[in-house]
Parts: sequence; structure tokens; C-alpha cells
Amino acid sequence: MQLGKPLEEADIPIAELGSSDVLIRVAAAGICHSDAHYRAGISRIGSLPLTLGHEIAGRVEKVGAQVANLAAGDRVCVHYLVHCGRCEFCVRGLEQFCRSGQMIGKHRDGGYAEFIKVPGANAFPLPDEIPFEVGAIMMCSSATALHALNKARFKAAFNTFDAEIAR
Repeated sequence: MQLGKPLEEADIPIAELGSSDVLIRVAAAGICHSDAHYRAGISRIGSLPLTLGHEIAGRVEKVGAQVANLAAGDRVCVHYLVHCGRCEFCVRGLEQFCRSGQMIGKHRDGGYAEFIKVPGANAFPLPDEIPFEVGAIMMCSSATALHALNKARFKAAFNTFDAEIAR
């Protein structure tokens, strides 16, 4: 990617897997408004060249030796923030403030590629009933909406109609 220029097709070597990484064959990648901001130079990105795309779903191709919860062939969607999991923010559930956090498609290569390497902790099983296209955008748009609702402290309302249906 070059700022202000159209995206270009390029051959990129498949990344070497670390012991806690997974290699995913991308089946769908959403286009987030953030990607347009990165291309236009409105929002600063990591270093160039860079592969955009943080809304990703696909199939696991390979797993690192320490990845126990996923196997080759699994359908997954990808959480876009790679964080350390150990700092004071991560252990409190505030990963967005992780000092070493990296956004996929902004600070490290993203999913506008045939393959992407991510930490196994960033790949979540995607049920067969959910199409890859939906799984890809769920991890950004749905998570953003849920986070906003949680921050607003909305609570589910229980009414008598719901009680009648439950019986």
C-alpha cells in the first residue's frame, strides 16, 4: 500500500510461524472505514509496505506447536488487536491500552492477502452456520457495537411477554 494510491497486487512470502501462531487461509476480508483512512493518510499507520485488512475470517492452514485449541481445517474469525496478555492493562481486560498492542492491518500485515499469520489467541472458532463474510465483519463491527452498549451500561429489559415465551 502507498498513501493516496490504489491498492496493488503483490507476491508476499508466507510468514514463518512461531510456536504460538496460526496460519490462516483468508476466505473473507471486510473493508472497514478505517482502511480508507489509512490509505488516505488520515490515520497514521505502521511502516510501509503494509497489507491492509483487520476484518478477517478463513480456515486454519497450520498451527504452531503451542496452539492447543485450534487445528488445521478449523473455520475461524480473527480479533484485530494483538496484545501481550501480561501487562497491567491486559490482565485487567483493557487490552486496547496494551503498550505493545498492534492492530492487524495497521501496525502489522492484515487480511487483504491469501494467508495471514496471527497469534493463536487471536483466532476464534467460527460455527459452520455463520458465513465467512459475516464472521469477518463480526469481529470489528459487532464487537464495536457491543463495546458501545457495555460502556453505556445498557441492561436487558425483562418483561412479561418474554416470560410468556419462555414457558
